[in-house]
Amino acid sequence: MKVISKLENIKTQNETEDYKNKFHVTLIRIPIVSAAGSLSFSSIVPPITLAILSANLRAANIAVTNIDGVGENLNNIAPVPRNPKFNYQGLSTDEIIKRIPFSTNLIAVSCMFSNEWPFTRDVIKLIKKARPEVPIIAGGEHVSALPEYSLKDCPELEFIAIGEGDETITEIANAYKLKTPIEKIDGIAYIKNNELIKTSKRKRLRTIDMLPWPAWDLVPLENYFELRSSHGPYRGRTMPIIASRGCPYDCSFCSNADMYGRSYFTRDVKCIVDEIEFYIEKYNIKCIDFFDLTIFINRKWTIDFCKELIKRNIKIVWQVSGGTRTEPIDEEVISYLKKAGCEYLCFAPETGSKEVLKMIRKRCDLDRMVYLFKIAKKYKLDTRANLIIGFPNETRKQILETIFFQIKLAFLGVLDAPVFIFSPYPGTDDFRLLQKKGVIAKDADLKDEFFEGLGVEGKKKKERVCEAVGNSELKFYQFFGMIMFYGIYYIKHPLFLFKFVKNLFVGNISHSVFEHRIIQALRNFFMKSGIKKLNIKENK
Repeated sequence: MKVISKLENIKTQNETEDYKNKFHVTLIRIPIVSAAGSLSFSSIVPPITLAILSANLRAANIAVTNIDGVGENLNNIAPVPRNPKFNYQGLSTDEIIKRIPFSTNLIAVSCMFSNEWPFTRDVIKLIKKARPEVPIIAGGEHVSALPEYSLKDCPELEFIAIGEGDETITEIANAYKLKTPIEKIDGIAYIKNNELIKTSKRKRLRTIDMLPWPAWDLVPLENYFELRSSHGPYRGRTMPIIASRGCPYDCSFCSNADMYGRSYFTRDVKCIVDEIEFYIEKYNIKCIDFFDLTIFINRKWTIDFCKELIKRNIKIVWQVSGGTRTEPIDEEVISYLKKAGCEYLCFAPETGSKEVLKMIRKRCDLDRMVYLFKIAKKYKLDTRANLIIGFPNETRKQILETIFFQIKLAFLGVLDAPVFIFSPYPGTDDFRLLQKKGVIAKDADLKDEFFEGLGVEGKKKKERVCEAVGNSELKFYQFFGMIMFYGIYYIKHPLFLFKFVKNLFVGNISHSVFEHRIIQALRNFFMKSGIKKLNIKENK
């Protein structure tokens, strides 16, 4: 794969007087991390957070450089220097440092996933050592959930932006530029006299249609296109998009409340479709992947969005790979989704146990969800169900109910039904519950080993968070459920098994997320073996 270098671009930008005279922010995406024993990383997709923040900085007349530590060297998979039990994918720390322009006045780093915190912290420390004169700030779900811990664990950070960063980062940049007090900015945290100071909570953005579109020109998109990158199944050149902000629900295992609160806002459907049309024309996009926390909450909005796509006769495939709710979905809505180009719809029942649904505060009707899967199959709309086992108070019987529900979904024709083992992410009620029980250490005593074990396949967890069932038994149920689900699915659909094998070599599309992850895993295996390229070409 050809790797797009940003060094010449940065040099060209710095040679212009206009660029030199502006306050300059460098946004950095840290490489992704995976256990060394695992063949696959998390889904490798373009960094929409960096693109959104960059667009907001530009709109505020602030110069911005993006360093995509993943996308700028997707072929590089190497051991994490401090802990060779893990690999990182992307740029080395030295390469990241070399890409930071000399004109940079502020560096901002995002840390969304807690399992990547130890590596992210180490990279920040090395950046600060190389560029001690430049202040560094951080944002994202992990630091929003653990601001005091993050600031004390990484004193190289000046401030943390809590929650949505669109306005916060521009206000911080302007404060540094104008030398005004940053401490007066809403939605930040910092350490003073060894004590955590949190400013007033920032009000949620309501007029999200007024925000600029993501600055994708600062991201090496072609690298992701060549990788056949997608959060869902691969259906052609795929672009991520966000149609809403936040989630109004109250699931005990989700950190949304600390990041966004309970407010939920959708964009105007015409604005979204305008953006889709722009991507089709500029980037020759074949598929749109919605990255929303939960996109379909309002039935009318959902139908209006579909009608707008149909009215404009836009020929695009699109998919909802994140879990959505069942409340606004019925047969009429599903018919509109299909007519408008939706090919893949993910629901998030989380469990097959009605008792566990109440325990985790997931308002979901399993019987209605089964009905919707049947309706989706009627309209030839591919579906997925996300499931979790190993909640703190979950019993063995309840876990088995989820596995049996997973097997039932295979007979219903659901395309993907992965079972994830519960991880207690910071910022969730379940995390705080386990801290009270003493299962997880208090914030100040958290160790790298805890973070590195969160949601990372192939890494043995030290803590036993499910009282009734141990970690090894959970892994067995997960493996058994996967074998049963996909075994039944391919026995019932042998043609799809043939297409799967064909796609391993032809590289046209992937029928399911499972198939897409297998292809990615094989690619990573060859790269780890020293083979830097796979001769997989997309039929355009």
